[in-house]
Amino acid sequence: MIDMSDVSVAAIRPASGGHSVRETVLGFVRLSKVAVFQHYFGLALAWLLLSSSARDRPGATLAMIAFLIGSIGIVAATCALDDIVGFRNGSDAINYQHGETKRDIRRKPLLSGVISESQAIVFVVAAIAVAVLAGLAAFWALDWHAPLAAYVLYSAGLILSLQYSAGLRVSYYQGGGELLLFAATACGLYAPFLAVAQEWTSAAVLQGVLLGLWMVMVSSYSNVNDITGDRRVGRKTMATVASHATIATTMVLLVIGSVAATVWLVAGTEFPWWTLLTMLPATALHVSQLYVGPLRRQWLQARRLGMIAYNLGFLGIGIPTFYLFVTV
Repeated sequence: MIDMSDVSVAAIRPASGGHSVRETVLGFVRLSKVAVFQHYFGLALAWLLLSSSARDRPGATLAMIAFLIGSIGIVAATCALDDIVGFRNGSDAINYQHGETKRDIRRKPLLSGVISESQAIVFVVAAIAVAVLAGLAAFWALDWHAPLAAYVLYSAGLILSLQYSAGLRVSYYQGGGELLLFAATACGLYAPFLAVAQEWTSAAVLQGVLLGLWMVMVSSYSNVNDITGDRRVGRKTMATVASHATIATTMVLLVIGSVAATVWLVAGTEFPWWTLLTMLPATALHVSQLYVGPLRRQWLQARRLGMIAYNLGFLGIGIPTFYLFVTV
């Protein structure tokens, strides 16, 4: 635990009385982060990457819908659990008073007092139940005919995601948070695709890699801004344990990795050459992140650029994927 004598939840929590039903519901939405639609890009690409025979497979559509519900459950449980841990150890209270800018406390309903800790715990349990039941429903819709790897990936995506802040506390080990975020994001594409397609494809593997890299390129900048609170609670993100030069070098390597995977997608699969053109906006923003973050040290602004780049990257590979979806 940290010394909260100089940083208290009460210092940033607005005074208020009871909360309306609307405020409470909105609090749960913010706690779950389910409105962050970027979490579901992998599932959308997984559907578009399926061959026509795989899409026509009995139960395929129902399975993909169930996987979507399962993804929502995994995201909700993981994000809510992370907020509970951050609330308990005081890191969220620190991070929402320090850093480049003070952020909107309404994004943290435990800090604002809209949601109680006991309510949040019940919510996590319910979200885990939804994720488990939805996953079972997805494989049932496929008559349980899916590669073992698909079962493993879905289960690992759920179990390991919950270990980010709690349980094994993967994010408290050097490189653990970044690696887990990369893997969990990629699994959001791999598990449903493999379950329905019943085989790997180079395009699916590379797109999962791209999504994972891009998500790390968002979180890494946010972690630098949160360095004060994370250090106080012993969280060993790259930002808390590495020098500025190492952080900057890693961020450059992430951009290079993204470009390399994109080129491989075009050179090594059936994707058209103009995929390189549709990916240009995202790549340009990733380069801009390097200028705004490591050079100007405006980390939250760089994070925002990263999120925009994530959206543009999805469109950049989504457009040619859709083209192949309707033409092949």
